[in-house]
Amino acid sequence: MNFLNFLKRQSNLKQINVSEDEDFVDLRLTVTKYWRDEFQNHTIRAKGLWGKEMVGFELSFRPDMKLGIVNTDVDKTRFYQEGINFHSIGVLSDNFVSALNILLTTDKTPMKMVSRIASTTFVLSGEPSYFEDEYIKTKIFFNISGKKDRYAEWYVNVDLKNNILELREKDPAYRRNIINILTGS
Repeated sequence: MNFLNFLKRQSNLKQINVSEDEDFVDLRLTVTKYWRDEFQNHTIRAKGLWGKEMVGFELSFRPDMKLGIVNTDVDKTRFYQEGINFHSIGVLSDNFVSALNILLTTDKTPMKMVSRIASTTFVLSGEPSYFEDEYIKTKIFFNISGKKDRYAEWYVNVDLKNNILELREKDPAYRRNIINILTGS
């Protein structure tokens, strides 16, 4: 039965660009696989289409993250290093970076996605301890203490019940940095 569900998810892939505001690039991918890794991280594989090309990557979510807002205040202890990590799955991830490069209009030469990218994560809504049932909304920060050309913010949302992964642009000023981060350039 799992194999049939896998095939069904593969045939339901949609175009990744779901931007409603022309000033921002918002993406939606289909979650095609979910599992807990050896560290109990919630791990998903997400795929979609860019034209006729299939794109995709994996994300792992730390299992101990908690909602970052407590009693209407930001809890500064709930910024999680390596809260969400991006993982390349080869050609599909390289295709994703190429598609993103075009969507973000960064004019960079297409490159390969690096094998792993870590981010600091803040949970905006949803309860990560109920990962399989909640719509989890996060804001991620890349390279918070490093070079300016490697710093970026992005919204990453996952709705596992409906097999949806969303990547929402925080600020167009981070476009080139996101490509630099994903490609290691």
